[in-house]
Amino acid sequence: MKKKLYVMLIVVTLLGIAVPIYAQEAGLTLEGLAAKVEAMVELVTSMSERMATFEERIAILEATATPTVTPTPSPTSPPTPTPTPTSVSPTASISRIMNVRAGPGTNYPILGQTAVGDQYPISGKNPSGGWWQIIYRGQYAWIYSPLVTAINPELVQVASIIPTPPPTPIPTSTPIPPATPIPPTPVPPTTAPPQSDPCAGIGGDGCKFRLRNTDLRHNGGGDLKLYVGFVHEGRGDEVQGIGGSYYVELHKDGVHVAAVNNSTRGGNSTHQGPQGNKYNYLKTVPLNQVPGGNVAGNYTIFVRDGNGERDSQNFHFSVSGGNGEVWLIFAQNN
Repeated sequence: MKKKLYVMLIVVTLLGIAVPIYAQEAGLTLEGLAAKVEAMVELVTSMSERMATFEERIAILEATATPTVTPTPSPTSPPTPTPTPTSVSPTASISRIMNVRAGPGTNYPILGQTAVGDQYPISGKNPSGGWWQIIYRGQYAWIYSPLVTAINPELVQVASIIPTPPPTPIPTSTPIPPATPIPPTPVPPTTAPPQSDPCAGIGGDGCKFRLRNTDLRHNGGGDLKLYVGFVHEGRGDEVQGIGGSYYVELHKDGVHVAAVNNSTRGGNSTHQGPQGNKYNYLKTVPLNQVPGGNVAGNYTIFVRDGNGERDSQNFHFSVSGGNGEVWLIFAQNN
């Protein structure tokens, strides 16, 4: 409808312009003017039809065009939090440097050492509870339990797998070569086979210390007083273990004197005694903690280091009824 109105408007406009112009031309008749107007109407009609055809083509193209689809971004999933271990897990807190071993005992190989401030998860214990099984560098290992602080130890169960102790090396004597036929000349004396090492197989540093001096004093036998000094002979009897590096384990008539243990160590000062100012380990044991209830008996004593490992062989001494004051010097020379 709008297109017909546009065509009529164009025709009227052309007539309004053309009639006065043509009327001024000389000799133009009314029939001639009508013919020219008719020709102009046909021209306008032809142009209108072409325009309609062009608009139809544009409409077809617009109807068949494929719309562009913009992809909708997918939502990003939030990262999954990593669970952190809870404080309920049993943990070993390390307060001193100590050895880490492949099994619960000093006869197992050493895997490494701890550092002060380390903490390790406790995964088990041995049946007696003297050693903790820990996770050390991605593997099971063992540390001496009295020397560490355990967090939630009541949750620890006996380890399901405990390594078999390694076999104790047996010293072998050097075979004696067969006798050489006796020549006319004198035969030189044969050398005796070497003696086996008396310190082999006891763990730790073996024979680092030896009991050099044993002095007994009368104190009435009311209690057992133990005074021990650790010295280095190669350094002019320099006192060792100041600050608690060494301690002793004591047995009376084959029974462990429990009051003498790793909680009692060498102090920071020395005391005057029979062998001079060299005694830095002092321990008084009341009779109710002495096996048999009196000081008289046969005693066995040996030294342990800060890691709880042996540093000497067993040494023996005897005490009579009133001589309950015992002064001992352990010496090393290497």
